[in-house]
Amino acid sequence: MNGHLLSPAPEKLIDADGRPVFGNFAGAVQDLNLAAFDFTSLRRPPWTLTRSWARNLLKRWQFVGVVDDDLVFGAAVVHLNYLSSGFAYVYDRRTGKIIEGNIKSPLAANTRFSPSPVGGATEIHQGGQSIVFENTINRGRREVDVSFGTKLHAKFAYDEIGPGVTTSVRQVLYGFNMCYKSVALPAAGTVTVEGVERKLSPNALALLDWSAGTPPRETIWNWAAAAGRDATGRAVGLNFGCGLNEYSFHENTLWLDGGTQMVGGVSFAYDARNILGVPWRLTTADGEVDLTFRPDHERFEDVNFGLVASRLHQPFGHFVGSLAIRDEKLDVDLYGFCEEHYARW
Repeated sequence: MNGHLLSPAPEKLIDADGRPVFGNFAGAVQDLNLAAFDFTSLRRPPWTLTRSWARNLLKRWQFVGVVDDDLVFGAAVVHLNYLSSGFAYVYDRRTGKIIEGNIKSPLAANTRFSPSPVGGATEIHQGGQSIVFENTINRGRREVDVSFGTKLHAKFAYDEIGPGVTTSVRQVLYGFNMCYKSVALPAAGTVTVEGVERKLSPNALALLDWSAGTPPRETIWNWAAAAGRDATGRAVGLNFGCGLNEYSFHENTLWLDGGTQMVGGVSFAYDARNILGVPWRLTTADGEVDLTFRPDHERFEDVNFGLVASRLHQPFGHFVGSLAIRDEKLDVDLYGFCEEHYARW
């Protein structure tokens, strides 16, 4: 289904009857209207014993990545209400070196999450370290400012060249998860690693993942996003998911010069015991997607605080194969991210 056939995103995620609106939509929801949602309906004691406690079941995260000729940048802020975290890293594609910064904040202190994908800022601060995603679109641009002292600093903007895709799906009995994805967005700015400043090239492309919802207590998913250019210079992007946003609707989308196309369910075939050593296969049953992902490196995190745990593999590398977009079959060599994530939250 071509993206131009998608209905515009609803103004509010939670309707007048307190129920989430489900579906795939063009553009972003302006107001999540979470005050209208009864979180106690999720029936997950002890959280749902009171309305104030129940709202802690809301999980929010935002990831911004950039792929460029010589580097890969990734940064995220995760807001769990009782805990928040942030990370940023730069991978040098020439040398194979990765530099990373991390923030963990109990009770989500000094953390703010934007009220919508297109308004306000998502940010986390700790000492002299910070990650700030400005989501208010100013003259068609969003901004990112990441600082981990002399180790890592990134300051760039990226262009919202076309409507992203909102996916809103049911989770368990009465819950929901909503994400806004936009990929292959021209980026301009600088990345400084250990005092050496590097200007993003004209080929730099960004991607955005903004998500909020009430996923299950234990959640496992795969995700992939990548960008690049075809032989004629057009920006090509993809975003696929498996295991989270796929209840009647799913988030699987292709981009070509800002235009979107939804595709069917994507199979992630890989060796979970050898994430980096064995190529991944990403395919659809109808052949619209036929890609091999060969990882170069990964960001890995394994934390366990008892009640809360996260094990994240986020490899990055080349996506090589074919994509069927707008009646064209493109041979592509894109660069981007895959993910295997287990969360207990």
